[in-house]
Amino acid sequence: MNKISQLISLLGGTGFVAERLKIQPSAISNWKKLNKIPSGKREAILELSSHLDINIEDFLPNKIFHDIKVKMLLIICGGIASYKSLEIIRLIKKTDIELDVVMTKSAQKFITPMLVTSLNEKKCFTDLFSIEDETKMNHIKLARKPDIILVAPATANIMAKLANGLADDLASTILLASFSKIILAPSMNPIMWSNLATRENHKKLLDRGIEFIEPNTGDMACGEKGTGRLQEPKLIVEYILSYICKNQYLENQFKDISILITAGPTIENIDPIRFVSNKSSGKQGFAIASELTRRGAKVTLITGPVNIPFPNCESVIKVTTAQEMFDSVTQRLPTDVLICSAAVADWKFIPKTSSNKKIDINNKIKKDNKNLLFETKQNPDILGTIAKSNLRPKIVIGFSAETNNIKKNAHSKLISKNVDLIIANDVSNDKVFGGDFNKVCLIDKNNCEEWEKQSKNSVAFNLANKINDLLTNFNQ
Repeated sequence: MNKISQLISLLGGTGFVAERLKIQPSAISNWKKLNKIPSGKREAILELSSHLDINIEDFLPNKIFHDIKVKMLLIICGGIASYKSLEIIRLIKKTDIELDVVMTKSAQKFITPMLVTSLNEKKCFTDLFSIEDETKMNHIKLARKPDIILVAPATANIMAKLANGLADDLASTILLASFSKIILAPSMNPIMWSNLATRENHKKLLDRGIEFIEPNTGDMACGEKGTGRLQEPKLIVEYILSYICKNQYLENQFKDISILITAGPTIENIDPIRFVSNKSSGKQGFAIASELTRRGAKVTLITGPVNIPFPNCESVIKVTTAQEMFDSVTQRLPTDVLICSAAVADWKFIPKTSSNKKIDINNKIKKDNKNLLFETKQNPDILGTIAKSNLRPKIVIGFSAETNNIKKNAHSKLISKNVDLIIANDVSNDKVFGGDFNKVCLIDKNNCEEWEKQSKNSVAFNLANKINDLLTNFNQ
């Protein structure tokens, strides 16, 4: 049996894998025959295998793990499991990952910085107030340098600090000052792990995008039994390698693909101090722009007025009105993918008097205009116009914010505007605009996928996977 056949067998067999990946069993059989998994399906296979006690490196091509230019920081917290971090260091040293290590004061009660320094062959950092280190602002360098920060073991204490924004030592300061991917591998007494405070902190951190290598169940050093054991170092390192592998692949997933995204609200002025707009924050569109940029796409983001940081994409264009957004989009065609997530104002409101006398909108409208009326003028339909034009992108995706008949209205929009995919959500509860979470339905001509409530970053991640499938189908 070849390695791919072994892997498919471990994952549950040809039929199970085909069903999970939504492809024909014959495709899986072909992989086994060729002893090769197509690059476009590696991410899905890694996702299926992420919870199995197997070494993915044994099955997928070795080149995935060679020449990995990844910087990692290991934070060792206090606890009886601290000694296992030495094995993590030893295993990481076998890879090309560049490793730095930080130890808390509590961790130094179990293992010494000298031991870590000897094993890692470089300085182990321990003190926030070290004159030698802090003349070089090392706590900021340590926060910004790594691609991944692994906290193992992660105690209830460090979880509480991170969840509640405390920074009273080197480890907690680094975690709060970092943009890096943070992964926690908890280890603690079972009662501490199940304590309501720890559970709430765990949920908070998950909601913020921090990942957990969940603790194991078994006998504890304290003599009790339950969930709280640090996962074995081999499994922790395999999790890290699997994460790196997925992201190494994803970094080039949309290479040479151009994507145009609209986001945020538009504003239509009534006079110099009054306007018509909506509650869109731009968070979902910005999250999509960030995720697609991370995967190698050439992203141009056209955004209305927002109060959130801009993503680091290829180009950001700031506009105010619907007409400005329409002009900016059309000027940047052709493109491979268009994603219209902006909440565009449908109308301009033109003030008039009851006698149909025009009002000077360059000056503030006074209250003594008692018979003030508004004439509406429809703004350009960005999504529908481009989806039906000669410059139509390969994939056109729209958003549909609804307050009732969500699926029906979204499907009607899909057909009438000739788009490939509509992402619909219910905004009647007033918790979507400006929030960090979203619950959406993905609607195409044949299907409706209901996604559970998740962070907007998670929606962006899953949507990127969907876009990859659409592009693959388009090119076949």
